[in-house]
Amino acid sequence: MDIDTDEELDGSAANFANDYSVLSDVDEFIARTEDYAAGRLAPDAYRAYRLTRGVYGQRQDNVFMLRVKMPGGIIMPKQLRVVAEIVALADDKVGHITTRENIQIHHFPLPQVDGYMRKLAEAGMTMTEACGNAVRNITMDPWAGLATDEVFDTTPYMQEIVRFFLRNPRAQGLPRKFKIAISGSDADRGYAAIHDVGLVATTTADGKPAFRMLVGGGLASMPRSGLVVHPAWPACDILTPMLAVIDFFQEHGNRKIRSKARIKHVLRKMGDEVFRAKYQEYLDKVLLDPPPALDIDVVVWTAASQSAAKSWMYARPTDEEARASGFAAWAATAVRETRTAGRVFVHVRVDRGGEVTADHLLALATITEQFGEGKLHFTPNQNAMLRAIKVEDLPQLFQALKAAGLAKPGAGTTADITSCPGISTCNLGITFSRFLADSLVDQLQGRPDTDLSIKISGCHNACGQHHIGTFGFYGALKRVDGRPAPHYRVLVGGGISPAGAAFGRDLGLIPARRAPDAVKRLVAFADAHKTAEQTAGAYLRETTAEILQPVIADLLVLNETTATELDFWDIGATSAFLAEAAREGECAA
Repeated sequence: MDIDTDEELDGSAANFANDYSVLSDVDEFIARTEDYAAGRLAPDAYRAYRLTRGVYGQRQDNVFMLRVKMPGGIIMPKQLRVVAEIVALADDKVGHITTRENIQIHHFPLPQVDGYMRKLAEAGMTMTEACGNAVRNITMDPWAGLATDEVFDTTPYMQEIVRFFLRNPRAQGLPRKFKIAISGSDADRGYAAIHDVGLVATTTADGKPAFRMLVGGGLASMPRSGLVVHPAWPACDILTPMLAVIDFFQEHGNRKIRSKARIKHVLRKMGDEVFRAKYQEYLDKVLLDPPPALDIDVVVWTAASQSAAKSWMYARPTDEEARASGFAAWAATAVRETRTAGRVFVHVRVDRGGEVTADHLLALATITEQFGEGKLHFTPNQNAMLRAIKVEDLPQLFQALKAAGLAKPGAGTTADITSCPGISTCNLGITFSRFLADSLVDQLQGRPDTDLSIKISGCHNACGQHHIGTFGFYGALKRVDGRPAPHYRVLVGGGISPAGAAFGRDLGLIPARRAPDAVKRLVAFADAHKTAEQTAGAYLRETTAEILQPVIADLLVLNETTATELDFWDIGATSAFLAEAAREGECAA
């Protein structure tokens, strides 16, 4: 359905079916936990089960992280209030929006978990298969349904795909986790290119909704952009090829070597053409007994209708009063046009790796009820998106966000940094990635660039998506004269485009406290050497490592002669760096 009028847009999400919970999941979790406590369930078996219910071990002993799935990144006001209630009870009083559009809450003893799980379920939220070897949260372009460039609204397809795979025995017990993302246009704001299966909206030859389907994308070790296996598969039957990929992965995924278990490794080992032939065998089998077709009615936007949508433009404030209040600076990056004249997106910047307090969440619940369509979208960049906001309501909305501490300017600019938790809570973390993010925010606040991104991970596993940042950093350890020193691997030039994923080029290891200086130098170098037609981000993406590495070469050198005591202290640390014994992260369980 095409939503164009004020009557259709205001509160249009009131009846949106954002319910994926089953209360019996909670009862089962209680029973399994009792079996484990009584010794009737082995620790390894319980851990594997616990993960499939979104209860994840963390660096601190005897406490756990709760990962709450938000399919498509969508959350309703009543759900925000329930999450806020749980966040308020956490030891650190914060939740974290993730790059998978989930929300994570840390530091809960196991006996408390089922109570929170039930509260979430009663509000329509689930933790089932948020972790473990199953189909994880399915993510989506947060602009879906209102973007000026989308082919069609992918939201109803996302919902049906979620419901098909959630709790589906055929998609459980996989060799490894399985991630799916959906984008509404070639801009790929949902990052389909870096997922096990990525779907990008397109059309069939006769103009019907379709998806370009990619397989085998991923980050971490051996990053890979997804292989296009279907240029335009009819959207109504998209479950068929997706199920064929799942069946293929069940049989061909590596169950012996966990680090080589993702489907991207299968493609790398087989080669693209052998994979295509093998996959076709599984597709042929599924076609004999296909899953149900999706009976979804969506508007396909033509080139003419997209051009008409782009013909209107939000008039940004210029008056002195707006400048004085901070409204103009905020609106310059927060406000984006939608397909519907007079309606805009509002991009809410959330710093420190998507860190939100209970008060933030409660304020967002009220704001979401008062303005726009009535639902909030989390984004793959750890922010939040308010949608279908009336232009005339922007000053009032700004004041509400400002009162909540959520009106910081610079959404989507260089200072809007993606970061995982790092060593603060993660067993695999090496560095305090969020503190590096804080340092860079202070340094870069005010730069207007929207195509120069920074993404940080505390280790090589890429929860912070470091491979696809214009600047990417991931935590590493280096010993200097026998002492462990925190470092980051510096990557430059990554990104997502209609051509797929491009991964940052390696400039070397840098002591953690020198990383901000490296960014400062490289940005200045780009500003000085780019052409008049280039942005700094474009220059960094298009320039070789051989040219860029000398700019920071002296910063990379750390030995007994050049080291200072601060080089052995991570940014934000309260003591010198310690090389703790390696722990097994439960993403490997």
